[in-house]
Amino acid sequence: MTERPWPRRLLRWLRITYLALLAAALPVLVVARRHDVADLLRDFAGARHVLVAASFITGFVLIALSAYFWLVSLRILGQRPRFADLTATAARSLPARYVPLMVTFAISRVALMQRRGVAAGPLALTAALEMAVSLAVSVACGLMLLGWAGDLPGGLAIPMIAAVGVIVAASPSVAGRVVAAVARRRRLESLTPVSGFTWSGYLHMIAASGCYWISAAAVFCLYMRAFEAADDFATARLAGAFVLTWGGLRFLSVIAPQGIGVVEVSVPSLLGAADPLAIGLLIFGFRIVLLLRDLLAAAAAEFLAARGSTVRAGPQPLGNGAEP
Repeated sequence: MTERPWPRRLLRWLRITYLALLAAALPVLVVARRHDVADLLRDFAGARHVLVAASFITGFVLIALSAYFWLVSLRILGQRPRFADLTATAARSLPARYVPLMVTFAISRVALMQRRGVAAGPLALTAALEMAVSLAVSVACGLMLLGWAGDLPGGLAIPMIAAVGVIVAASPSVAGRVVAAVARRRRLESLTPVSGFTWSGYLHMIAASGCYWISAAAVFCLYMRAFEAADDFATARLAGAFVLTWGGLRFLSVIAPQGIGVVEVSVPSLLGAADPLAIGLLIFGFRIVLLLRDLLAAAAAEFLAARGSTVRAGPQPLGNGAEP
């Protein structure tokens, strides 16, 4: 058996160390601030539960929007999957998000769609494109929202320039040529189709990813508006801090699964919260809402998949003496 390359081993041990320190620090922090935590728990009990429920329900839309990005990308790459299949696959793969690796969710979706007859190359490329485009769009959207809220110098001018720069850097004219050159040099056939991407296809993916992140920000703001601790923050400010950290810093924090701990610290810092612990705990509560959504969606998708397999595997009627 071949030994793992040292960078992967290092990342694995860094990830384990980070999670161990986080698990040890959280109880210490809660005990040290137990009176504040008790007040916050009372706030949870008196929250606007209708808004929490609305956040939970609208969170299911994000699964379909994620599937739509895959639909756009795969059709550009010459594949014709069904949107229903992509949505069901995304739902069934949601538990893989909680495995401490960045790519397990995408790998699960690729494997499930391969069983439905979609080629592996376009699927792998779509998974890579989703991460790259999502990173560019989330950073751009986060900067724009924070600029709109007046939290960045220069108002909207600097965020707009930065947003355009990020999107152009990930475009077919820039990143696409680099990836195509690497694919030719290293003979990576799975990456070769990226050279065929056009600006119209890229802008379609940008729009799909933008719809996802704006919707995700809306789901987050619905949740945060349920608590008095978030009443002092403008909606654009909340949305910008969420998108910039959850979409941007989360993908850069390879040692923190789903950016856990990183987002809880970064969002209060961007908001300038007077009580960072309260906002951090609220964000952790949002993770629980998403976890419940993921469990319900995955269970429903697995049930439907099992039922569909049973129907397809059932006895088939014979007709007029012909062979089955």
